[in-house]
Amino acid sequence: MMRAAGAWFLATAVAHGLRYAALVWYADRLAPWWLEALTTALVWVTGIVAIAVGIAAAVTATAWLVEMRRRAYGPVRDPRSRAGLWVGALLVVVNFFRLPVYLEELRRASTRAPSRSDLRRWWAAWAVNALAVAVALWRGSGEGPQAAADTVLLTALAALAAAWAVRETRGVMRSFSDPSPRFTRRFIAAGILEASATRKD
Repeated sequence: MMRAAGAWFLATAVAHGLRYAALVWYADRLAPWWLEALTTALVWVTGIVAIAVGIAAAVTATAWLVEMRRRAYGPVRDPRSRAGLWVGALLVVVNFFRLPVYLEELRRASTRAPSRSDLRRWWAAWAVNALAVAVALWRGSGEGPQAAADTVLLTALAALAAAWAVRETRGVMRSFSDPSPRFTRRFIAAGILEASATRKD
């Protein structure tokens, strides 16, 4: 689902990019009806599907977070309630501040986790995405053809930022399944010491 969300966000960015190119090219003359219809349809179809798939991906990622925390804190219970995690992860604006906390807690409790720099990069991607969406919505409230064209371009950039954020999210999710570097180094060091002791014997 995360891969599908990233793909549809990229498709949305391309569709809006084509729409913006058509608006710029025919800024001083009437565009062909078929081009107007095609680019408009692409923008609407990719945008609607991307939103739907994005919501499904958010639900999938939240379910993953709840399950990973349950495993990390087991056999004791997660100190945070499942309902609280779902609300904090899915409620817009609130999740911008709560999700980093949930992931940092999971990172500390798990033996397999990303580094703090990976989590900072993930948060930065979502911050850029949130800013891009906010700017696009602000510009969309304007009137006139220039405001409409600017909104199309800004929406394309917001979709690209969303694709980047999804990519970083997938990386963080994978890292919780990979051996942590600090534990890997310990195992390698232990293996070297054991091999050295065997040679001496």
